[in-house]
Amino acid sequence: MDKSFKIQSPRLLAVEGKDECNFFEALLKRMGIRGVQLLDIGGKDKFKDSFDLLHASPEFPNVRSLGLIRDAEDKEADAAFSSICSVLKKYTLPVPKASNTVIDGKNGRGKNIRVGIFIMPNNADAGMLEDLCLESVQEESVFTCVEQYMDCCLSALPEDEQPRNRAKARVQTYLAARKEIVNSLGVGARNGYWNLDHACFHDIKRFLRALFAGGDLSEQRDTDNMVEDKT
Repeated sequence: MDKSFKIQSPRLLAVEGKDECNFFEALLKRMGIRGVQLLDIGGKDKFKDSFDLLHASPEFPNVRSLGLIRDAEDKEADAAFSSICSVLKKYTLPVPKASNTVIDGKNGRGKNIRVGIFIMPNNADAGMLEDLCLESVQEESVFTCVEQYMDCCLSALPEDEQPRNRAKARVQTYLAARKEIVNSLGVGARNGYWNLDHACFHDIKRFLRALFAGGDLSEQRDTDNMVEDKT
């Protein structure tokens, strides 16, 4: 695997790909959380191989907060959670007891580290980040048009020609309706096309605050609609 990581911050957030990096860059900015380095793992099936390289980095012992986020995809969240836990156990890192939790512990060199795992969309059901983004705009009038267009396409196309991933297809349809068209969910987030203040992002925001802003999930205040972008 031709991929290496240069760790530049003690606070890391590992995600599936470039699209997710762009999305979480926008979300963290909206939350006022700075100093987090986003890592493109290269796909949901690459966490194991990529983490080998990440852990081998000479800067890894200096990491103090490590978040890992991936999609559940077509299975319930437990399968994705177990997969990531096995990677953490391999390197004797703290392993959260459940997704959407953070745990404090020691790395292999006895230094403090905080670790958390979040499985999209809601740590329980099958699905992905796209589902949350779509939920954040479903009350917009144009979303009805998106649904009608998708329904029309699905009724017109033979089954073997229908989109394999309907959530991704809906995302692309919604983005195509914007004044400035972009072709990816992450760039859409950077352009402000998703409602990052929507209640559907409440859990992921609490998780990120617990991981990078101190405290634990039970201590996080519900301030989603109070956070202002200070940049």
